[in-house]
This record gives sequence, structure tokens and C-alpha cells, in this order.
Amino acid sequence: MEELTDRINRALAKEEARAERFANSVRFILLSILTAIALLNSSTVSVEANILNTCALLIGYAYGLIIIFTLYRTKYVPLMKYATSCFDIILVFLLLFLYTRIEIPSVALKNYVFLILFPLIGLTVFRYDRTLTLISGGLAVLLYLGLIFYLNITRSITFTNEGYVRELFSEDVTVIGQLTKILILCGYVVLMAYLAQYSRKLFVKIVSNESNLRIQKELIEWELKIASDVQMQLQPRRFPEFPKLEIYGVVEQGKYVGGDYCDFIKIADDVLLIVLADVSGKGVPAALIMSEVRASVHLLASKDLDIESLVQQINTLLYKSTRKKDFVTFFTAIINTSKHLLSYANCGHPPPFIYSNGNFRSLDQRSLPLGLFNGLSELSVQSEEFSQGSVFVAYTDGLLERMNLDKEQFGEERLRNIIRENVHLDVQPFTQHVIEELKQFGQGKDLEDDVSLAIVKYSDKIQS
Repeated sequence: MEELTDRINRALAKEEARAERFANSVRFILLSILTAIALLNSSTVSVEANILNTCALLIGYAYGLIIIFTLYRTKYVPLMKYATSCFDIILVFLLLFLYTRIEIPSVALKNYVFLILFPLIGLTVFRYDRTLTLISGGLAVLLYLGLIFYLNITRSITFTNEGYVRELFSEDVTVIGQLTKILILCGYVVLMAYLAQYSRKLFVKIVSNESNLRIQKELIEWELKIASDVQMQLQPRRFPEFPKLEIYGVVEQGKYVGGDYCDFIKIADDVLLIVLADVSGKGVPAALIMSEVRASVHLLASKDLDIESLVQQINTLLYKSTRKKDFVTFFTAIINTSKHLLSYANCGHPPPFIYSNGNFRSLDQRSLPLGLFNGLSELSVQSEEFSQGSVFVAYTDGLLERMNLDKEQFGEERLRNIIRENVHLDVQPFTQHVIEELKQFGQGKDLEDDVSLAIVKYSDKIQS
């Protein structure tokens, strides 16, 4: 609460400083208008009146320049708004008082300069301070009453009981005319005070909402960092060693943390289990489901289950432990180097492929994703030859759906061309080259989604 109060006070101080600069700009605009009016009327008023107008305008311009200098050289302080607002009012009445010294003193109560009070009082609303509006407005009312009292006791004017016509079109001063001006001024002050208070409440509400949004944003960023840490901790850092296989996989985190999972598990000296999965949704929930999938895979892999049993059990676990809208696309394969065979099950995952002798074979026999139903009645395990020179490539949908600035997707055909041209590379630089091509395709854009890529090459090189 103290932090929020402090933030509101800092925001108010910043707005008050901005309002002070704005008020000074308006001050110069009003002075320019008054200068134009004085020039237009210079030939119709006395020399004494022209001198008064000129002196008052020069004082006003000098005062405005002093405010500019003060705001430029020193830091704004809240008391400045009271000093400048009240001094503006005093300057107006100083001019009106000087008008009492000319031939027709009643001019002081009928001069257009009185109208300047209204925008000056209105400017106080931009400080979001009802007290300031009441003080400056109250000062204007008191000074006007004081001016009337001064003119009355010095017998410079005589009040009559005539109506508005007498007030407007003669030198006489009427009770009803002056009372009307005072009531209008008082009503205006009350209205501006209400607007100042309402504006302050609205401003505080906006700052409070902004602060709450900032806190929520920081909380979300903190959650995403946790999800990112969870995700990276669970990704493979070391790859199992096989005499005839080159193995490498990578998970590139996107702009928003997702639930990609890539893993390689050694089942036997000649058997490799490969898993790629993608959890629906983003953030912490997806990362937690991904960690559940990983734990289940490692546990079930240690029980020497066949592919179908492993997938069915993971599906049952997800169906019971996640929401109905959550699901996982899941691909798993077993490579048996002794039998030169790759067996796989694909549950709603983008079809991986095997590249061999210049040809691509898509592993596209699929069933529904995991977690949607209690059983996978359409699940089937397929087998493909995986012999010398074969390359297995699997990925998540973030790779194919990567877009450039022209809204064009990276696509499977582009991936196949890159593989065809760079298949001679060792598996690690080969994988990293694909990822680099993917990033360059995005033309500097962040990855919209996580990208996982797993590559296994059947090679005649002796793997250490």
C-alpha cells in the first residue's frame, strides 16, 4: 500500500509539473489576446488607461518569463502551484484596482479583464487539487468583494436598484448586476472544485490500475521465468552413445514459454527410444504438464514396455490428471540398430520423416493426441527400415509454422531442401544449421512458439 501511495504521489507531482508548464503557455496566450485587445482599443481610451494596460501587460510577460526560468533552473515543488495560481488572480485585480484611479472608477467593475479570472481558475483543475481551486477561486471572490467595498467607501461609485440594462449600458453600478457576477463567479469556483476532485479520483484510479497491471505483468514474467527454467532443466543435455548412431536434439524457446519436450533414452546397447511432444497452451501449466510427461516416459521406459503400452499408459495418466481442454501431441520411436528398424507411434504430432538415398519417407500414420479420451482405439505402431545412411528428423509445429515478415510460413518443403543440401554434415552442426536457417527466415522476429528438433543419423563413423 505504501508503495502504491508513493507511486501515486510521484505521478501527481509529475502531472502537476506538466500542468504548470501548460498553465504558463496559456498565460502567454491570454497575454497575447489582451495585448491585441489593448492595441485595438488604444485609440478609444485615455492615455492614462493605455499606460495602465501597457504596464500590466509588461508585468504579466515578465512574470511568465520568471516562471519559465524557475521551472528550467529548479525542480518543481508542490507549493509553486499555490503561488502561481494566486499570483495570477492578484495580477488581474491589481489591474482592476488601477482602473479605479482613472476618470470613471466604475470601469473597474465592468472591464473585460474580469473575464480572465475564469480561465485562470479553470487551469487549477489540471493540478487535480480541489483545495487549490477553492483557494484561488475564493481569493478571486474576496478580492472582487474587496474592490466593491473599496469603491463604495471611497464614494467612487453609487449603487442603484435598477436592472441589468442600467448595469450594462451606463456608468452606474447596480446591486443586481454585481450580485449576479459574484454568484456566477462563486458557482464557477464550486464547479471547478468538483471537477478537480473528480479528476483527482479518476487519476488515482488510473494510476492504481496501471500499478496493478504492472504487478500482474511482473508476476506473469516471474511465472514464465519459472516455466522457462523448468523446461530447460528437463531438456536433454547429454545424448546416449551408440556405435552407429549420431544423435542430437535441441529445444529453442519462443517468445512465450510453451511445453515442448524432446528426449533420447537408451533402452539397450542397440535400442534407442526417441520422444517428441508438444503440450497445448503456454506458460507454467504447459511446462508442468510437460514435466509430468517426461517423468512418465522415463518411468515407463525403465519397465521395458512396448511402444503401444507406453503410449496408452501415458494417455491414461494425462486423461485423469489434466483438464479436458489440455492435450499433448506425442511422437515416440524405437530405433533398433541390430534389426535396422525404426518403429513408431504418432499421436497428433507433425509427421517426422526419414531421409535415405535422396528420398523422404513421411511417418504420417497418426492417431488422436494424448489426454483427450480414456483410450486410443486408433493407435497403431508402424515400422520403417532404418539402415546405413538413413537420417531421422522430427520436430514440433513451431518449426514449420515459423513466419517471416511477409506472413509466409517456413514450411516442410523448405526444411526438406535444407536437409537435402546439408545432410553430409555431422549431426550437431547439421541440427544447429537448420535452427540458424529458421531464425534467419524470421528476419529478426522472435520465435512465436517453442521449436524442438531431433535428428538421428545412421552412420558408419565410430561414435565415442
